[in-house]
Amino acid sequence: MSVDFTEKAKRYQAIDEIIASGRKLKWREIISELGSKYGIKTSRTSFFRDIEELQEKYAAPIDTDFESSGYFYTDPKYRLPRFYTDENAAKAAKLIKTLMDMVKENPLYKEAQEVFESLSIENHDLALENIRISKRSDNDRIIFVGAPSKEVPAENWRLIDKALRENLVITFDYQSLTDTESHPRRVQPWQLIYDNGNWNLHALDVVKNGRRRYTLSEIKNLKLTNEVFILPKDYDFRKMTLGSFGCMCHDTKLDFKIHLHGYAARYAKNRIWGENQKVEADSQNLRPDGDGIILSFRSNQLFSIRRWVWQWADEAYPLAPKELVDDWKERLEKVNKMALK
Repeated sequence: MSVDFTEKAKRYQAIDEIIASGRKLKWREIISELGSKYGIKTSRTSFFRDIEELQEKYAAPIDTDFESSGYFYTDPKYRLPRFYTDENAAKAAKLIKTLMDMVKENPLYKEAQEVFESLSIENHDLALENIRISKRSDNDRIIFVGAPSKEVPAENWRLIDKALRENLVITFDYQSLTDTESHPRRVQPWQLIYDNGNWNLHALDVVKNGRRRYTLSEIKNLKLTNEVFILPKDYDFRKMTLGSFGCMCHDTKLDFKIHLHGYAARYAKNRIWGENQKVEADSQNLRPDGDGIILSFRSNQLFSIRRWVWQWADEAYPLAPKELVDDWKERLEKVNKMALK
């Protein structure tokens, strides 16, 4: 059953507020106040039907006073759950649902669905895929567009979820971007990171005693061990990285200087890319439109920054550090040697 965020939900909320006020109003008085205060028109038949549904579906402890025939809650502390009873909450639910669609088929999605269901006021019948706010077009004016990603086997999700919850060492086969073949790994799984359409496992390589990131879709032959590890206090990836270039980082911190112009300059200058960031006009490399800038910051994400600079093609080139400059020149030389057909 899909949750119906319509006039019925607004009536339920208004009726709840009136009854909870403790004034013990009669049904005619409640219907009158629904119209005068809340702008809700309803009939006697609809009102009694609403009372019945509130009692049956939402366990509302509604009763009528013997002397006045006025409505009241037998439990004065009861209030109708409000998570999905107003339009703003409905829009928020749709937004969350759209975002969660990006992480479907993993334990996080399942846990989020359980939260949605527990907060639902519609017979606990709310599943993320069943959320329906309304048919108005403006409900699709906010969306999340993910990068292409590969599917992760459900069994791998189950094992990783268990390993994270119980701090169990895991083993698997993995081929990194720099390897020519797959190699066995033994790691302490610390954290899951969602980056650019892919899930990555932030972990400690037990054999090499080094922190590594592994793309989940590339993990093969995943197995749990009985070895329990103690999660270190500094496990959080966000405390390791100085930049905003995804989940790749290194131990070495470098000072970067990058020339940008055109769209690349406009895009980069209003965002934070690393520590001690500074943006200044590039007086030595002026472009015809005068928009050249030098972006300076400190980061430990050399590998990702190499790719980031290169993706801007002729609108960016590095000035420092030497490692970045040399890599850029090497790439440029290779491109110039390519035979275009």
